[in-house]
Amino acid sequence: MSRTHTMRPWLALTLLLSLAGGACSREQTPPPEYPSLESVEGEETPLAETEPEVEPEPEAPREPPPESGTARDLAFPSITRSSLPNGLELNTVSNTQLPVVYLQLVIRSGKETDPADLPGLAGLVADMLKEGTTRRTSAELAEEIEFLGADMEVMATSENVLLTFRARKEQLPQALALLAEVATLPAFDAEELDRLRRRELDRLELSAQDPGYLGRRAYYRALYGAHPYARVDTTVEALQAVTQDNLVAWHRTHFVANNAYLVVVGDVTAADVRRRATAAFRTWRRGTVPEVSYPAPPARTTREVIIVDREGSQQTQIRVGNLAIPRGSDEWIPLQVANQVLGGSASSRLFMDLRERRSLTYGAYSNVEEREQVGAFTAVAAVRTDVTAQAMAAFFEHLVAISSVAPSDDETQLARQYLSNSFPLTIDTSGKIAGLVAGLRGFGLPDNYWETFRTRIRSVTPEEALAAARANVRPEQMVIVLVGEASQFAEAMRAYGPVTITNTAGEVVRRLTATRPAPTAR
Repeated sequence: MSRTHTMRPWLALTLLLSLAGGACSREQTPPPEYPSLESVEGEETPLAETEPEVEPEPEAPREPPPESGTARDLAFPSITRSSLPNGLELNTVSNTQLPVVYLQLVIRSGKETDPADLPGLAGLVADMLKEGTTRRTSAELAEEIEFLGADMEVMATSENVLLTFRARKEQLPQALALLAEVATLPAFDAEELDRLRRRELDRLELSAQDPGYLGRRAYYRALYGAHPYARVDTTVEALQAVTQDNLVAWHRTHFVANNAYLVVVGDVTAADVRRRATAAFRTWRRGTVPEVSYPAPPARTTREVIIVDREGSQQTQIRVGNLAIPRGSDEWIPLQVANQVLGGSASSRLFMDLRERRSLTYGAYSNVEEREQVGAFTAVAAVRTDVTAQAMAAFFEHLVAISSVAPSDDETQLARQYLSNSFPLTIDTSGKIAGLVAGLRGFGLPDNYWETFRTRIRSVTPEEALAAARANVRPEQMVIVLVGEASQFAEAMRAYGPVTITNTAGEVVRRLTATRPAPTAR
């Protein structure tokens, strides 16, 4: 309704008087009395025509949502396995939801094979694979991938080098051919290596200012000692020393067909994949990959505190943990339930206490790393400098509790439900399925592992969760790494064990003795 149609009577009277202004002077015509806001809004105002109030329609009663049914195991897509004559293993999963195909070529060697004097060599090889082949320059390779409307990623982990390619299903032959070219015919161009070297030196310089990076570096060095898992990155010295010959030698040794497996997921058939892969990788030869033995990580019996002194820091990065289990361990699933109770999500104990109840941090979490060999259990948070000691006390309160008292039935049920119900989100795309299949091969898990995953999660009891936590969450043997202003909390940390203070380069600045006897291992 327009403003004109709702003109008040007193406003109309004012208008009439103004039209008759020639007959009456201002002194002869008293100004109209405008009603007050209270009278206009009052229920019995004679000057306002109030519209009758309309009773709102009562809301229909809301029905409660239906109760969730019993969670069922999902039918993980079947995997067709075969091997080519050269030893390359094929794993094909047919998924016709979308007309795309994901390829993941996995080399069974990674950063753990780096020479001691050239840490990061495998990562440099992986980066250089994207910088051209003997048939195409870096620019030509990028143009070809873009022309196909495809994506390619290459990365190195501790155990593997991964080459991932995504394309439309009709481009399977071209995608396989390009993947084979990148993997088997790298150029390792000298100019590209120099450009990569400069980029990596700049990255290292920036990383040295990142408290999270500094914490990871100190943490893994202390946990793993001489084991190659201790190395989290390359070094300035290695970047300056590495040559083309180093890259070529590592590639020649480890990029051989019988040291790799290919995962193909998408709107494809196993027969077509085998035929196309045979053509694409026909020149890839077998090779002898040397067996490498690694020194055992330190057998820790007491706690250790390491503080990376970062003067002026407003926050402290906290990282606490110990060595736990390999990914293939039978204890993995009950340990996942225990970890979910402790710190696996925003509904877990650490988050709800340190953030929601005590307001010490934006988030506190824990996790168990997936490693072929022994992985670490780790709890993390970033807190204000002035509450570092309070946060540390809270951490150990929960670490001791999870490893000494079984979680309640309700907590266990919520943890099982979270892990079980979130699992479908890990297999909703072909790319995620490819990653899970690659994990089966990398960690030596059976083909039906994911099909039975939810059933095994839901069968974990509080007592089994406690047993897994007791064996793998060991507060009395933990490495504690804090990155922040040491002068603000170093003295308080002596209560947890001997303290080593380093600068950001990792050089020892000072050592402090513990103020109480170190706890003994269980």
